[in-house]
Amino acid sequence: MTSSNRRPAHLSWLIVARTVGLCTVTFFGINTAYSHDLMRPELNAWFKSLKNKAGEPCCDSGDGQYAEAEWDMAKNGYRVLLKHPHRLDEPGQWFDVPNSVVLNRQNLSGRSMVWWWPSYADGRMTPLWRCFIPGPEG
Repeated sequence: MTSSNRRPAHLSWLIVARTVGLCTVTFFGINTAYSHDLMRPELNAWFKSLKNKAGEPCCDSGDGQYAEAEWDMAKNGYRVLLKHPHRLDEPGQWFDVPNSVVLNRQNLSGRSMVWWWPSYADGRMTPLWRCFIPGPEG
């Protein structure tokens, strides 16, 4: 095979890799509540101060999401509706929020927020929790 025959294959691979990278960045940006709202700069210090009960920071360059949440009286804890990040057209699933990540402080953002990332075991999505702060209704 000559180098001229390799060039189109290399170019095609490069185009595919860049397209996948761009799609990944775009995909993970959906439904993200950027921690430092440009319209509300007074909240920057507040977002940076949020830590879970283990002392770990909630924010990591804008990975918090606004969340639909409710108080589960039977379990005496919060539940939050999360969507599979790769299947946004599918309905979400309710998950119990561990008490260790619930922030018991005033929520200045005005809405329930969750900081999490997905883990996949046995083909099912399981949330790995960092923080959750209930909204004013919670």
